[in-house]
Amino acid sequence: MDMSRNVINVGIVGLGQAGLRHLEAFTNLNNVEIQGVADPDKKILNDLEIKYDFTTFTSYKDLFDLKLDILVISTPHRYLYQIGVDAANLGINVLIEKPIALNLSDATNLVKHCDDKNVKMGVSFVHRYRKEVQKTKEWILEKKLGKLLLTNTTMVFPQRQPLPKWLNSPKDSGGGVIMYSAIHSLDMLCWLINDVCISVTAKCGTFNQKDKVENFASCMFQFSKGTCSTLTVSTNVAVTKGHTWKTNFIFQNGMITLFIKKYSKYISNDNEMSYEAPVNVDVNYNFTDQARDYVNCIINNKEPFINGNDAITSMKIVDAIYESSKCSSTIDINY
Repeated sequence: MDMSRNVINVGIVGLGQAGLRHLEAFTNLNNVEIQGVADPDKKILNDLEIKYDFTTFTSYKDLFDLKLDILVISTPHRYLYQIGVDAANLGINVLIEKPIALNLSDATNLVKHCDDKNVKMGVSFVHRYRKEVQKTKEWILEKKLGKLLLTNTTMVFPQRQPLPKWLNSPKDSGGGVIMYSAIHSLDMLCWLINDVCISVTAKCGTFNQKDKVENFASCMFQFSKGTCSTLTVSTNVAVTKGHTWKTNFIFQNGMITLFIKKYSKYISNDNEMSYEAPVNVDVNYNFTDQARDYVNCIINNKEPFINGNDAITSMKIVDAIYESSKCSSTIDINY
């Protein structure tokens, strides 16, 4: 990449819900130029051609003729790995959606391949950029509450309607609510408490026979520094109108409660604080913050804040969840 240029050339492949958020985020940056986008859905491309003036393609490989500095990969999970490999072979930096591959083996191979090609991989665990999450990290780093004993997380949210077909296809998604949604919580927890999960006990299930992947799960995790954590996650069409994504961090001398998109609260014997999530801002501001941070890493030749190793860490837990549920036993994780 010629760093004498003032503008970073970006291409985006995959224009579903996440891809469109990435597109808006990068168009918010002054030092970025969207060179082209790709998606097999011609209707999506036609709508974008009306709104924007960049080039559209139905094949991602056509983007490789545009001298890109960054390729944003936000396709169904099945295609993440191969597109990442193809981009790395051409020396194009990649900002890739989680989980980066269908399984741990492919994820590990992709991270190694990007390293071998000297390509910077950023991974879109975008919720780390939320202000209430960063405030929680700040409070934890102060270490005023003593040893972290327990965490418990509840994620309950409505299933997307209509549900994209690939999300209910194991060969396209690799899994259900764990792979698509809970993986965000797993990444965020490991980062917030600065620890690795060493064992998992879990049970996954489905609501009915039409579900080909899990849409609820209950999990227990043991971390290397002694923290015990639980996660309950579910999509629910019938009951839930809003979303709940809430984690309690229980310390020896107090507690922090993080409610994504709402607040973070800090309670000790002698202090109580509350940080409210930003209001009257773009609801997807975290995508813009992520895009800006990743572009700056490319310009300044720095390792991305969230990289391939983070993806591997989360995928190890995901694999252990599925294995534990399958064999009804506790699974140890090796590092």
